[in-house]
Amino acid sequence: MKFLPITLISALVLPLHANEALDVLEGKKDAASVALPPAPEGEAVEGGKQTVTPLTDVWAASPPDPVWSKAVLFEDPTNPYLQQLAITGLFHWSGAWGHASPEAGSPEVDLDGTRTRRARLGARLRAFRNTEIEAVAEFAGESNYNGIERLKGTTRFLDNAYVSYGKMKPKFSIEYSTEPQNLLVPERSLLVNMVAPASTLGIMVGQDTDRWDWGLGYFSGDNDSNIPEFRGSGFLVANLAYQEFGATEGSNGLRTRWHADYIYNFDDNNNPAIPRYDVVGRRSANGNQLIKRNPAFRHLFSTGVEMDQGNFSFAGDFILANGDTDAWGLSLTPSYWILPGTLQLVGRYHFADSDDQGGLLGGMGVGTDPYFDSTPIFVGDEYHSFYLGANLHVYKDELIIMNGVEHVLMKDDAGSGFDTDAWIWHSGARLSF
Repeated sequence: MKFLPITLISALVLPLHANEALDVLEGKKDAASVALPPAPEGEAVEGGKQTVTPLTDVWAASPPDPVWSKAVLFEDPTNPYLQQLAITGLFHWSGAWGHASPEAGSPEVDLDGTRTRRARLGARLRAFRNTEIEAVAEFAGESNYNGIERLKGTTRFLDNAYVSYGKMKPKFSIEYSTEPQNLLVPERSLLVNMVAPASTLGIMVGQDTDRWDWGLGYFSGDNDSNIPEFRGSGFLVANLAYQEFGATEGSNGLRTRWHADYIYNFDDNNNPAIPRYDVVGRRSANGNQLIKRNPAFRHLFSTGVEMDQGNFSFAGDFILANGDTDAWGLSLTPSYWILPGTLQLVGRYHFADSDDQGGLLGGMGVGTDPYFDSTPIFVGDEYHSFYLGANLHVYKDELIIMNGVEHVLMKDDAGSGFDTDAWIWHSGARLSF
C-alpha cells in the first residue's frame, strides 16, 4: 500500500471531514480550496498554521474504496432534514485450538473450536444537523447477543453537549467501550467480560470538548436481547476523560487520553444487567466445581490511559469491582505497526485477582465471554493471560486477518486447588463496513 508523505497527511487530511479528506487523496478536490478549522485554544501554531498531530490510522486511497463507499446510501450535508443514511455491518469469525490442563487430577479440557463470534447488520441515520440514530441487530448463532444489540439516538445541543437515549452499551473501561470491529485482540479480557454491564435501556447527558469529556446517565436493570424496559432499580454511570496532544522535536505527535468510569448499582443482588450472564448451577471445567451464585457488584470502577505516537500505541486499564464478590485487575495492551497500515504487532497482558473462592470466572478460546454461549467455564481466584499476535489489514480497518498465541494461568488457591494452565492458538477474520 503506497502512503502519502506524513507531512501531506498531517497538513491536508486530518483536519478535514472524512469525505473531504478522501476527495483530496483521490485528487477530486484541491486541498487549497478546503477551509481548515481554527486551532483550538492552547494548540501550538507555527507560521500561522495549526500544528496537527499525525495519526497512524490515516489511510491512502485504495481500489476497494468505491465498494465500501456504497454503504452510504444517501449523503447531503446541505439538506436541512436528512444529511446521511448508511448501512453498517460486522462479521467476525473466530477459531481457537489448544487445551487447558487443570491440576489435582481433573481431566484435560479440549479448547478446539470455531464460531461466528459476531454477525451484525444495522443502519445509521443523521438528521436535522444535530441527531444521529443507530440501529444494530445481532445474528451470531445461539447466544444471548442474538436480537437488537443497539437502538440508540444522540442529539447534540449547546456547545459540544449531547443527550443519548435508547438501548445502548454503557461506557465502561477501554476494552468494553471499544467497538468490537476496532478491538486489537480476538476477545475482551476475562475481568471485563465478567463485570461489564449489559446493553440496556438508558439515557446519558454529556459534553465532549477538545480536551475534556464527561457523561452522566441512568440505565435500566432489565436485560432483554431485544427491547428492554425500565425495570428494577437500575444503575448510574459516570464518565470523565482528559485528552491532550503534544510533540517533541524530531518525533511524531503524542496523543494521551486518561479516563475514569464509575458505575453504582442500586440493586447488587438482583440486577440481571450486572452481571449480564447467568451461570448459577453450572459446573466448572476445572474440577467440576459447582457455581452456586453469580458475582454481585455494587460498585464498578475503571481508570486507565491510552497513548499513541507514530507507529506505537499503548492502552493500560485498571478495574475494581466491589460487592458480595470483590475482584480487581489490569490490562496492558501495546501495539506496533511493523508495516504501517498493513501489519500490526499486538500484545496484551491481563491480570485479575479475588480473595473469594471462585471469585473469578470465564471461558477460554472462542468462549471467553460467559454471556456469549455455554462453552466450558473456569473458576479461580487469580488469573494471568499473555497474548502475542499479528493483525494483517487487508483493507484498512475494515478487513483484518488476526492470528496469535495465548498462555493462560488460572489459580484456584481459595477453592479446591484446581490450578489451570492453557496454551491457545487464535485465528480469525473480521469484516466491517
